[in-house]
Amino acid sequence: MPPDLIYLARGRPQRPRANLIQTLHTVEALAVAGADVRLYLPGLPRRFDVKGFLAGMGIRHPIDLRARTSLNRRWGGWPFALLHRAELCAARAVYTRVPELSRLLAAVRVPHFLEVHDTDTLAAKGLLPALLAASRRGCLRALVAISEAGRDALVAAGFPPQRLHVLPSGVDLAAFSAVPAPGEDDFRTPRAIYVGRISRDRGLGLLEAVAAAGVPVTLIGPRDDEPARPSATLQVEGAIPHAAVPARLAGAEIALMPYQADLQHAATISPIKLFEAMAAGRLVIASDLPPIREIVRDGVNGLLVPPDDASAWIAAVGRVRADPAAAAALAHAGRDSARDFGWDRRAARLLALTGLARA
Repeated sequence: MPPDLIYLARGRPQRPRANLIQTLHTVEALAVAGADVRLYLPGLPRRFDVKGFLAGMGIRHPIDLRARTSLNRRWGGWPFALLHRAELCAARAVYTRVPELSRLLAAVRVPHFLEVHDTDTLAAKGLLPALLAASRRGCLRALVAISEAGRDALVAAGFPPQRLHVLPSGVDLAAFSAVPAPGEDDFRTPRAIYVGRISRDRGLGLLEAVAAAGVPVTLIGPRDDEPARPSATLQVEGAIPHAAVPARLAGAEIALMPYQADLQHAATISPIKLFEAMAAGRLVIASDLPPIREIVRDGVNGLLVPPDDASAWIAAVGRVRADPAAAAALAHAGRDSARDFGWDRRAARLLALTGLARA
């Protein structure tokens, strides 16, 4: 029997990134909601510890995960589509966040949904014409943007607004809401943290500037770029299992998110780490970009700063030190805001838009 929903992904567990974190937690939440959902990933190395991998990603409930070599990128997904076409057509819904797989599904006439994270890349790869044609034929049943900014970009690209939905990223509220909230005294001498890929277009230079101003800053994640110079107040660590992130956030009061405007997907971003830091009760200081403004309201549930102004980032931390009571209130408000973005809510909305709400 085919499942109600088939989710196709290309993330590789042996090299997990944020896209796979989102995929796994979405599929887990769908399963917990009662949906019969099956996740297909590319083939895995022999003797790969799937159980240990899922635990490290913070997945606590069983999911139907199936690895298929036929889905590996080297073949463009064609073997998988041909071998599994009958199953795909029999499922009540097929969902992917991989535009190349969406184009392939349209080519073999499999109705499906596409989640779009980066509209600029769709244009750069020349995928827009095929996806627009699939949408007009009804084979691409709907597109899901992860931010209102992303939806606006899809409208500008020519997609019909009635087939567009917005579904931001989410957070494991049970894990991150359990982190003890910092108190007013903690914000008098705050520590800052950044968790994620470390690179210049994610604000490494600004993180260095804040540390150089005397604020202890910890960076955790894989490195695309290295700090320009060592600093006693800048600690750089490698990637950690996703399940370990809540405990590390507990070691800081401020979460810095200095995304730069030249980051590939900055115009449509919906970063998981933003929701996680807010749910953990950390005070978020983030780049003032349109999609970030959809979540963080400056002076209400966090602070927004011009992306490329180092003095403004240092001044923002100075505001925290000068008024720790206000900082604690902002962090508390951010935690309240994060409650709207649990993975369970994302799953419920996804089931509704795919017509599987009663699955």
